[in-house]
Amino acid sequence: MSISNLITEERLKKLQDFQEKYNLNFSNIELLNQAFCHTSFINENNLGIENSYERLEFLGDAVLKLSISSLFYEKFENYQEGNLTKLRAEIVSDKNISNYARKLGFEDLILLGRNEKKLGGAKKESILACSFEALLGAIFIEYKEKGYKKASDFLIENFSDEITSVEKKINTLNPKAILQEYTQGISKELPEYKLAGEEGKEHDKTFFIEVSYQNEIIGKGSAKNIKEASQNAAKDALINLGIIK
Repeated sequence: MSISNLITEERLKKLQDFQEKYNLNFSNIELLNQAFCHTSFINENNLGIENSYERLEFLGDAVLKLSISSLFYEKFENYQEGNLTKLRAEIVSDKNISNYARKLGFEDLILLGRNEKKLGGAKKESILACSFEALLGAIFIEYKEKGYKKASDFLIENFSDEITSVEKKINTLNPKAILQEYTQGISKELPEYKLAGEEGKEHDKTFFIEVSYQNEIIGKGSAKNIKEASQNAAKDALINLGIIK
């Protein structure tokens, strides 16, 4: 059986509605449909495994990572490779990508075998994430020489809020590690942390930390313990240096 024979009028309308809603125009509707074909559906209908979304997923994964890498490379110019990698990993995680798929209505588009459907496969994080990457792969192929730009634009246009919100994630990373990586990118000197003072009773003290770089105080922080005060001082330094907001 050919996969094109399984595209009913109802299915075709779903795909066309999806394209219209998200500014896509596939001349090869089978390719778009393939992005939603889980292996359980393929096996149940005796189709070749090459008709599942797996190969498209492989391609789309690369498109996704390159798009996000390029965006972060331009946006966070003061960040070294390590933290750019952490930020990218946050965005391209199955958890995030499956949420993108839900936003686009994939739960109603993914084709599953009967057993997988009974198990709630259309709501599974891994299946949604794989299908989303497969769609990026399909866009890349469909639009030929403009494929990467179209896939990247599709990603940014529909998920700009989610992607740019990664800036908030920066504040949850280790500020001391970020500051150290930043300063090491300039010179071999490391930031120095100094206890500038403390106040309060013995069981309820507040510690004040200053962090310096090249003999200049670049940040200050306080907390109920020295470790947290040091992190707060590093975060203050990152803000003062314009690395985070």
